[in-house]
Amino acid sequence: MRNTSDLPPLTVEQILKWADAHFERTGKWPKAKSGLVHDAPGETWSGIETALQGGGRQLPGSSSVAKLLHEHREVRNRKNAPKLTEAQILAWADAHRERTREWPTHLSGSIPGQRGETWSSVNHALMRGRRGLPGGCSVADLLALHHGVRNVGNPPKLIKNQIIAWAAAHKARTGEWPRVLSGAILECPNETWRRIDNALRYGLRGLPGGSSLARSIKDDFEASTP
Repeated sequence: MRNTSDLPPLTVEQILKWADAHFERTGKWPKAKSGLVHDAPGETWSGIETALQGGGRQLPGSSSVAKLLHEHREVRNRKNAPKLTEAQILAWADAHRERTREWPTHLSGSIPGQRGETWSSVNHALMRGRRGLPGGCSVADLLALHHGVRNVGNPPKLIKNQIIAWAAAHKARTGEWPRVLSGAILECPNETWRRIDNALRYGLRGLPGGSSLARSIKDDFEASTP
């Protein structure tokens, strides 16, 4: 039987060996709640955590499983993640755009050169106000605000007078009124005539609905022309 009052001493080297074996077996690094230590009958990760924190079993104390893995295996300690700034996030987004020709989203995976950092973790920090950020934002919101990248989840409101102005500019430039398949709107590159038509038809983005691009051009432009 294991004598809980006289447990064998632990060393950092031995704990790291168990952690490496845990990672090799499960694909994940152990945590304090990871249960039994597979390679050491009677040992648990919670017991190791207690010894690391309190300095039991000949360990110095003031540590933890997470701190140990961060120091010796460069595993991110989520409770002690580095601070973030919007400027740094935007720089990573610019690098992502240059590398992939696309802006990142919260699903874009790991951030190269930033061990343990993912766009999902960055988005979480932006939304929840963690790691020195104010909160209430997202990766998409940040890119829309600073780089004018269209936020598909929260597109800007549309105004009929603006649509009429874009249509008039298109006709002046091409000699024809825009159609659904006319592509991007030169005066607003993030918009397309198909999106405008959908918003007019289905009442999206602040528009009443029940119309279309062709009908709006005919009715609204003629109504605005003396």
